[in-house]
Amino acid sequence: MERNRRRGPRLPGDFTADAVAAVRTLPNDGEPPLLLAFLPAFDTNPYQALLYTAVRARGVAAVPMYAPSQVVELAPLAAAGIDTVLHLHWLHVVTRGSASEEEARTKATAFLAEIDAYLAGGGRLVWTVHNILPHDAPYEAVDAWFAGEVARRADAIHVLASGTVELVAPHYDLPTDRVFVVPHAGFAHVYPDSISRLDARAALDLAPDELVGAMVGAIRPYKGIDELLDVWARIDPGRPPRLLIAGPPAADAAAVAPLLERAALDPNVILDARRLDTDEIPLFLRAADFAVLPYRRALNSSALLLALTFGLPVIVPEGGGLEELVDPTYARTFAPGDPDSLLAALRSIREVVTPEARRAAEATANSFDAAELSNAFVTELRQRLAIGGVEYHSPPPPRQA
Repeated sequence: MERNRRRGPRLPGDFTADAVAAVRTLPNDGEPPLLLAFLPAFDTNPYQALLYTAVRARGVAAVPMYAPSQVVELAPLAAAGIDTVLHLHWLHVVTRGSASEEEARTKATAFLAEIDAYLAGGGRLVWTVHNILPHDAPYEAVDAWFAGEVARRADAIHVLASGTVELVAPHYDLPTDRVFVVPHAGFAHVYPDSISRLDARAALDLAPDELVGAMVGAIRPYKGIDELLDVWARIDPGRPPRLLIAGPPAADAAAVAPLLERAALDPNVILDARRLDTDEIPLFLRAADFAVLPYRRALNSSALLLALTFGLPVIVPEGGGLEELVDPTYARTFAPGDPDSLLAALRSIREVVTPEARRAAEATANSFDAAELSNAFVTELRQRLAIGGVEYHSPPPPRQA
């Protein structure tokens, strides 16, 4: 994955300069060169770095776009003879900050017009479906409409879970002939891992024999932390387990302020509400016996693969993309919105807090090898977009937004 060479505000032409440099330095002894512009680029999220691990060796320059306004720079590059693909990830960056549903729809419509102009000039579009709808979105009707319009325009649609088409169907349609599956990679070797379980527990004032659960990642309302705190003390009123909650609060501070206050006052909770440095993440994972993801709605989760990479048994919601990845030898599931179901999962997690379960969890994460999955992504991309001479039939033109 290419890294932006400029720091500070993005200026017109920044993407073009990076793209030209990236394409110029591609290997010239293999597959046809391809510029893949990915939007939005999140330097703090390892997912994109993992997905693009092997693409340069396959003749693909993955160049970050940080703002929707940079899409206009793609058409001149395509006109200059550079084979280009726009790879969309999280769509919420287009409508975020909207003060009303009307403003959100206006922003989405303007962006679709930019996409249409790019496609009319011979550009191609790929979308990775990360979520059913953006998390904690205030205007779900607009988000569903927008996702459907992007899906109709996409030449190829990348999903991480095989059940995605069915899971998003209540909100929008994914054309099945354009969908391909490449799962989320595990996080092996991404984070430093030199701290022992005992040292991690000592650093967090945890006794060696305490049962400890963990939630590591952004603290957001959709993750169901309120519901988790409701049932936590019911697990074992005599000696409830300890809960680690670590990660940055949502950008909307008011949305999580009551939750943070509640967690901070709970004697069984250790709360560290801030952005963690890369070398701090293993501290919380090594101190834990299991990870709990009490999400109200989930399609995919980096937190799940992260927990499995560190050999943690997990609790995940049933009926979604997360359940698809796990095995009963190290996982328990619950019905979202059912406190008693979550309580039962928490009580039964002790059954899989074993060395054997930890090894099975880690083996699952390691089976999702980043280099193998990155190569699979490039292969699908080239075949579906006819890059390298493979026949491809374009989808029908999009209707007016």
